[in-house]
Amino acid sequence: MIDFRREEEYFVFQDPGGKGEMLRRKTEIRFDPLTGESSRVVYDPGLKLTPPDYTEIGEKTKGAKCPFCADNIMRITPKFPSEIAPEGRIKVGESVLFPNLFPYSKHNGVAIFSGQHYVRLLEFTPEMLVNAFRGAHLYLKKVVETDPGVRYASVNWNYLPYSGSSILHPHIQVIVSEQPTNYQARTVKEGEGFYAQHRQNYYQALLEAEKGLQQRLIKFGEQLSWLHAFAPKSHLDFMGIFQDTFSLEQITDEHWKALAHDLVELFRYLDSQGLASFNMLFHVPIRENPADLVHLRLVPRLTIGFLETSDINFFQMLHQEPLSYKVPEEVVQEISRMGIMTG
Repeated sequence: MIDFRREEEYFVFQDPGGKGEMLRRKTEIRFDPLTGESSRVVYDPGLKLTPPDYTEIGEKTKGAKCPFCADNIMRITPKFPSEIAPEGRIKVGESVLFPNLFPYSKHNGVAIFSGQHYVRLLEFTPEMLVNAFRGAHLYLKKVVETDPGVRYASVNWNYLPYSGSSILHPHIQVIVSEQPTNYQARTVKEGEGFYAQHRQNYYQALLEAEKGLQQRLIKFGEQLSWLHAFAPKSHLDFMGIFQDTFSLEQITDEHWKALAHDLVELFRYLDSQGLASFNMLFHVPIRENPADLVHLRLVPRLTIGFLETSDINFFQMLHQEPLSYKVPEEVVQEISRMGIMTG
């Protein structure tokens, strides 16, 4: 039912050392089991990454210089109309959610996690994460209640500048629209095709298949399960699947607690690999659809070498084909040895 298709190609060339030895390097082309899109697992040159340290920049940009710090957040961030938030903003603990001044969509909220300006990866706590996700949940429900025409929703996170974040103070973006993003349009369409053919939800079938193979499954949990994508969208590609959760209405506080706990665990692995920045997409079906499911994708962002070269080149940007130096099955073995998300 789930087709884990891969093809191998080999490039043969002479050793640059001058001894005349012929080298044979493999490229593995993998195809996404849902969409058929390809990605490439390429030769690993032995990348050694050093995570960026923004301590000095954090000191220069915090406080009165940051729109999300306590000095400014209640003074200069915009407010929602009263039907969304009677006080203009949504507060949960230290988290504050407010409108995006430069929106990406019909509805676009921004939520900070806490008052801490520079939060290193290992400094995130479950409480910080849960508060921001709860605020996002409240905002989503209010938007759906007041604008019944919206059909697509997501919670998104650019963490640190490598990911495209222009403000150091960590925050998430909540997007709600009548129109899907390309990712949403493609996965929903293919998911419906899979359901029509097999009478089973793709994500649930994927979890069953991965549970049987035990090659890319990281954790099978009560609310939330994790695996590494077979055809990764970057050097790592973690998928979190909320089994039996088909819509916004079915998300509970227990889901947010499970997500917060597991993300803190996952951050330990990223840190161990010298990674500090990432992009996250959390897909939330607004209305129940047996062919769709609440799920998320998290991929790291990095720069390569002394020149701090971007990890995105012509292959990803124009060919729209992801590259990965990491072999998914080896990543899961590393995570298992570290005891990540074993409880």
